[in-house]
Amino acid sequence: MRIVCQKCAAAYAIDDRLITTKGVRAQCPRCRHLQLVKREASAASVTAPAEGAVPPAAEPKPPAAAPAPPVAREPRSNPAAAAKPPEPLAAPKSAAKSDLFGDFGEMPELGPPGSVDPFADLGPPASQVSRGLPADPFANPGPSVPPAASKAAPAARPAPPVPAAPAVAAPATPAVPEDPLLDFLGPAPAGLEPEAAPAPTPGRGSSPPAGAVSLGRMSARAPAPVVPKAETHKNCRSCGKDLTDPFDQALGICEACKQRESAFPRESSVVVAPEAAPPPTGGGALVDLPVMSGLDGTSSGDEPLSEGATALALDSRVSSVKPARTSHITAAPVRSAQRGGSGGSRAGVFGLLTLAVLGAGGAGYYFLVHKPQQEQRIRDAQPPAPAAVPPEVLAAVGRWKLQFLELEGTSAEHLAAGQKQLAMDQRIAYTEAEESFQQALLLDLHSADAIAGYVQALALGRGPGMDDNSFQEARELIQAATGMAGETPALLVAHANLLLARSRQAGNLEEAARLATEVLSQPKAADAYKAEAHLVLGRSQVATSRELANQEFDAARKLAPNLQRVDYYSALAHEQAGQYGLALKQLRQRMELDPQDWNSLEAAARIYVEVGETARARKLYEDRLKAKAGDVRASLALAVLRYQAEGNAREAVRALKDLTKNASRYGPRDASEIFSHLAAAERTAGNDAGAASAAAAALKAVPAMPEAHLQWFLVALAQKDAALAREHLKGFQGRLQDAALEKVLEGRVHLLEGDVAGAQERFQQAVRLDDRRMDAKLLEGVAAASAKKRDEAFRLFYPVLEARVWDPLRLAPRPALSRFWLRPGDTLVGVENVVKSLGDRAEDVQPLLYEALVRFHQGDRQTAERLLSSVVDVNANSGGAQAYRALIALDTKGPQARNLAERAVGVERGLPVARLSLGLAQASAGDVAGAMRTLQSALDVAPKMLSAQTKLAELLVTSKPQEARAVLEKVVGLDPSYFPAKKLLFKLDERG
Repeated sequence: MRIVCQKCAAAYAIDDRLITTKGVRAQCPRCRHLQLVKREASAASVTAPAEGAVPPAAEPKPPAAAPAPPVAREPRSNPAAAAKPPEPLAAPKSAAKSDLFGDFGEMPELGPPGSVDPFADLGPPASQVSRGLPADPFANPGPSVPPAASKAAPAARPAPPVPAAPAVAAPATPAVPEDPLLDFLGPAPAGLEPEAAPAPTPGRGSSPPAGAVSLGRMSARAPAPVVPKAETHKNCRSCGKDLTDPFDQALGICEACKQRESAFPRESSVVVAPEAAPPPTGGGALVDLPVMSGLDGTSSGDEPLSEGATALALDSRVSSVKPARTSHITAAPVRSAQRGGSGGSRAGVFGLLTLAVLGAGGAGYYFLVHKPQQEQRIRDAQPPAPAAVPPEVLAAVGRWKLQFLELEGTSAEHLAAGQKQLAMDQRIAYTEAEESFQQALLLDLHSADAIAGYVQALALGRGPGMDDNSFQEARELIQAATGMAGETPALLVAHANLLLARSRQAGNLEEAARLATEVLSQPKAADAYKAEAHLVLGRSQVATSRELANQEFDAARKLAPNLQRVDYYSALAHEQAGQYGLALKQLRQRMELDPQDWNSLEAAARIYVEVGETARARKLYEDRLKAKAGDVRASLALAVLRYQAEGNAREAVRALKDLTKNASRYGPRDASEIFSHLAAAERTAGNDAGAASAAAAALKAVPAMPEAHLQWFLVALAQKDAALAREHLKGFQGRLQDAALEKVLEGRVHLLEGDVAGAQERFQQAVRLDDRRMDAKLLEGVAAASAKKRDEAFRLFYPVLEARVWDPLRLAPRPALSRFWLRPGDTLVGVENVVKSLGDRAEDVQPLLYEALVRFHQGDRQTAERLLSSVVDVNANSGGAQAYRALIALDTKGPQARNLAERAVGVERGLPVARLSLGLAQASAGDVAGAMRTLQSALDVAPKMLSAQTKLAELLVTSKPQEARAVLEKVVGLDPSYFPAKKLLFKLDERG
């Protein structure tokens, strides 16, 4: 029968007759698992004979076919049990004693050799041990002693000798030969006897209790000392021939039979010979349990049982011959089946191959398909790990933490508050929205909506006044948020508005339009974002096409009727096109709907100032003060009007000082803004000390206030304090909203420090950034003069003098109202007498001429007139000197202006400034026709002269208003900051 280990599923063979009615206990040699084998068991066991039945000894029979060499396998049973007289099984004393597997917790550990040897079945029976043989049959077999032939137990091939160890043997036991083939198993482990095992006696070897089956566990006992062994196998088991060779006697077969059996290995068999022993009187038989290859060919190192295996006898000693290559012994049954030509064996092989292929396919499906899908499902079920916070976000919130030390609420609450404030479309609301979105981002570093809202509020609230650091920080945050959330409509709109805040930078308008177009291309974008996109497109097209811009604004109104900024930017588009009447009308309608709309109020006041209607601008702010008494912004705006538009700096100083008395009631930024305007008013009034003091107070409130740094810088420039100027230059660099102006002021610092090359480089950069900056060209000539480069200085001054490229009536573009206030000639302050020093003799009038040119543009007309008179006194043919004297006379309403202009044209008729002076003088004298002819001739030689075009349009307003409007709109298109043209256009609108 076959038995399968209940723990490791290893399969073994056992003779049915050796199983008693109560069963036997079997120990697996692989996992040491004990289990009960009964007749009533299932496939794991088969029926055995009744307890105490002794199976008849099986005589070895030769195989029917040609003998095959026996397949060696390790014996499993203990033959010593055969020598034990059979005793009736005693009733168990306790439940623990009757346990099938015993108490595993009490199983002894492997230690020194004990009283029970699980491999005792491999030695001689106990009856022979009493004859003087050692208890361990594998102890140091001596090849010098020829074994006696015995049919009871054929010997195996001897193994190499091992060191002997003392052992106690029974003196009365007859000696039997050992099986030297199994010496490699080593000594038996200790403590393997069952609980009911009797103590060993000197008269017999150690053996397991009756009814137990040993599964051949490898012994760890020390070898016994070498003792003489009795002869065995004196006759060949095949042919009966006498065996004289000790080796043949040990094998039990002669050399001829051994060669014959090796030549015809048709089947694997195990030859089992009964051993002469006294019949047992009781107890169960011990059997060998060979491993079944068909069940578990890899479960142990033993060979599979072949078809011809014989049942084990009561003596159960197994004689087997191991081939030399024992590691490949498991392949013997397959070879036998193939060579035997058996159909059943071939079908079995095919079945095994089919099972192997199916098993491999199943394993492949499990590991390649099922398991990855299962792991993917597990990963999908788990919540996604939070993405890493971009370093740009960490850097920004690190700077913001000090502003919000005690945060309350959740990120969602602050985000909702910021969006509500942003929807108000008011300047103060934009500032509050910035803080709300900052707090939302501090509470949730992964919130892309908080970043989009913050950038939107920053762009709309600060606009062109945004400093470079904030602009760069906002761009980095947008890029980081795009990396986290993708190009969402909110991020795209915020980025576009941010770029429009720096619309003068190359490429920003085009990039903003592209981002807006991308929003419109997203079908899932909300109408609010699409309206914002149309608004961005309209703002980007105002300068190029008023019609297209208005179309975009109309589309935005349809999508979002409550979007207040549409009317605001639509009014700015009308202003850009020179339609100031329409622009002001739209702004008034907006203020009627929302009287608190500060942006519309500020824009309307600015337009009134630019078109020369300062009184109307004042009335707007006064009405605001009546409606909201104590409005600090309206009071500050009125003071700014006084010193920037009305020229009343002293009154502005008084009003601003009144506001500073209550500075503690305002916020730090409002207080700093008041002190900055006070510094500008004091400087305009000529009080440089008061300006410096006010600037210091502004910086005390807000150390990074750029307006205060600018005013203190201009004071240092006038005082020629290079170190102080350099210190405050850093405070407003990148924040003036005018890169060309910044280059001019930076060049002034280099000029003060004596770095002529550095100064000239900055002045050249300013001209490249804005070709209207004539002050940069003049300063470049001054720098050359300071280095005593006479010819280079005169070469640089002459284009300015003739006015072919630059307009002599405007030094540089400047806003009508500004946070960064500069008087018209402030960039030229402090360069007096530098050019004049180039003259080394009285008759050298060129240095005087160009010095007069510098003074003329500084606004010092009196000094300029004196220097020009000196030039004319020496050289009456100086057309440039005569022309500039005529312009000074026109400014002072002098009667000699026309005579001076006619002399200039008479001396140098091709000089543009001479023709301009004559045309202006003729127009002042009422000679409209002559003035128009002269001005047109000036435009023929200097097409970019805006003052000539504006004067010509003014002369056409009465007779040809449409033609005049066309000329004026052209001027405003070339330079939106040319206020004389704006004034005329507004008058045309007023006339209808």
